[in-house]
Amino acid sequence: MKKHIYSLWFQIVLAFFWVMIFTCILMSVSIYLMLRFHPWNQIPPIPPITIGFLLLLALCSIISGSVISIFVIHHALNPIHELSTAMQKVARGDYSISLNTRNHKGEILCLYEDFNQMVRELNSTETLHSDFISNVSHEFKTPLTAISGYATLLQDDSLTSEERDEYIDIIIQSTKGLSRMTGNILQLSHLENQSIICEKELFRIDEQIRQSILRMEPVWSAKNLLISPDLDRITWYGNQELTAHIWNNLLDNAVKFTPQGGDILITAHIAGEWLSVTFQDSGIGMTPEIQAHIFDKFYQGDTSHKKKGNGLGLALVRKIVTLHGGSIHVESHPNLGSSFKLLLPLEPSP
Repeated sequence: MKKHIYSLWFQIVLAFFWVMIFTCILMSVSIYLMLRFHPWNQIPPIPPITIGFLLLLALCSIISGSVISIFVIHHALNPIHELSTAMQKVARGDYSISLNTRNHKGEILCLYEDFNQMVRELNSTETLHSDFISNVSHEFKTPLTAISGYATLLQDDSLTSEERDEYIDIIIQSTKGLSRMTGNILQLSHLENQSIICEKELFRIDEQIRQSILRMEPVWSAKNLLISPDLDRITWYGNQELTAHIWNNLLDNAVKFTPQGGDILITAHIAGEWLSVTFQDSGIGMTPEIQAHIFDKFYQGDTSHKKKGNGLGLALVRKIVTLHGGSIHVESHPNLGSSFKLLLPLEPSP
């Protein structure tokens, strides 16, 4: 009973109940007074004035009870009106609204608390959405400006062949970076709404990592990097297309932040019921503050190397690993390199 004492419908029913009680009490008092001064067997025929008085008394009872009901119902419905007004403000985009819960109890209190929680979540989502749009716009603007600028310079007939080749190479690299960023954004947007991984199959993890290394051979060879793969023969059951994004992004990240002549060690082996893969480089490393946000979308802690990435690769990696039921961790120290270790569960094939 205590749980429902402040229920809206309980208050409405209670209001009508008191109307009936109030009316019955007045009628009972009137009949009692009549019988008190006129015994039942001696009651003369009821004159019209008495009938009128009783009708007036009943009418007064109904009016009085209705006034009480209106007051009680207004008190009961006022929180609903307040909630409706707040919802209209939220519909117009005002996410700063908050309902006062101090003067309410029971179901109304729960309703207000749920509404405030919903508004906080909407405000957080709107903030993330605004930040996402702002970051995407900024990241698109940089390569597009480079492409437009160097394409304009190519129209100059006085350029030497070396300058022309340099400008064309910059345009190609900017286009590739724009393409990678677009692909990562689309892939992230697609994965954000997924909770499970579909289209799984058996494939060789070690061979897939080797293919990633070979695909990026022109990049790491140009920096004279030493790639050392230590890969066991591993057949794994998962989404082959998505896991390719993991190795490509981790290797791309290691190559970008490893200086000329550096080393990159890649290991893959079975550890109990887990597939363990590590990408270790001798690059610039990271501070603990950067490591705390390294998997956030668009986060780039090292502004001096901002042109080397857009902060989406590692966010995509973590999302894919998480969807597969795994985890990824980073260990790094400034100027001592970084090590990304991920664990993926060994799922039995169907």
